[in-house]
Amino acid sequence: MGVNLVAAILTIAALAVGRELFIPLAMALCFHALLRPVVRNLERLGVPSVLGATVVVLSLLGLIIVGGFALSGPVSDFIDRAPVSIERARDRIKTMGLPFRRLSDAAAGNVSQPAKPVAPAPTAPAPQPPVPAVVTQILGRATIFVAGVIEVLLLLYLMLAAGNLLFRKLVKVFPGPDEKRTVSDVFHETEAIVARYLVVTALINIGQGIAVAFAMWAIGMPDPLMWGLLTFVLEFIPYLGGASMVGMLLITGFTAFTGVGKILLAPALYLVVTTIQNNVVSPYAYGSRLKLSPLAVMICVMFWWFVWGIPGVFLSIPIAATMKVLGDQVPKLGALSELLGE
Repeated sequence: MGVNLVAAILTIAALAVGRELFIPLAMALCFHALLRPVVRNLERLGVPSVLGATVVVLSLLGLIIVGGFALSGPVSDFIDRAPVSIERARDRIKTMGLPFRRLSDAAAGNVSQPAKPVAPAPTAPAPQPPVPAVVTQILGRATIFVAGVIEVLLLLYLMLAAGNLLFRKLVKVFPGPDEKRTVSDVFHETEAIVARYLVVTALINIGQGIAVAFAMWAIGMPDPLMWGLLTFVLEFIPYLGGASMVGMLLITGFTAFTGVGKILLAPALYLVVTTIQNNVVSPYAYGSRLKLSPLAVMICVMFWWFVWGIPGVFLSIPIAATMKVLGDQVPKLGALSELLGE
């Protein structure tokens, strides 16, 4: 027991310390599971693995560039307006809380006498609110993000171009879980599960993004297309993505609307769409093969956020799905299936 505990602690420490190595590798493996079937179909048509991998990776790069340009303008404007928007939101919250503060003071007997009017002193122009630290960090890490994307794409290209070499090496190095199933069989099944999760999640996010964009347009929210695109992107990040959307919608609502009901309407509509998606669409779309315990999902998200940050949150569900498949197929890992499954 003591040895296992020490081994688990050392493994977690290694994952945290080596995040610069493990995060791009895990990302590349995740997208390899998604795109390897495409390259395999091209191979059946007579296209060499190297050429097929080149076409697939360049297509993915093109989609990233197009999506980045589509989001760059509205997001840049949102970031530029963020300091003023946050300051206005603070003022609005203070104003909305003033009657409650007066009521509390009156109940406590701290009613102050009105002060005599004093001639206002000349005031200097109000300084521009400082840029929040979060915005500064986002802008400062843009170069690191681009470098990480390039690193993932290079690893992905090498994996796809290698064809079935990875499977052949796995079969040679590791024995199968039983006589009828090899490591290659388990790997193919895991690959299919992860690919299905990513495809289904992307389709669900597209539908959710369209619904959110239409809802924002209907209530007069600025940049409804941006909110739809952000929904598609951020919904790949469990919990944190939704929380970020609610926060941004609230901040924008404080600057775009005056009434409290209109301010709260945008995040409320987003939460309604998300609730319908989580409780009606997702259970039907994912099916029984991808059913994971909500508690296990929450623990996985928190663990990988602690170890790898936001990339870990994105990878937490594919990793959990992979572990569940391994638990289903490998008898020695059956406890994983019991812990992660519903």
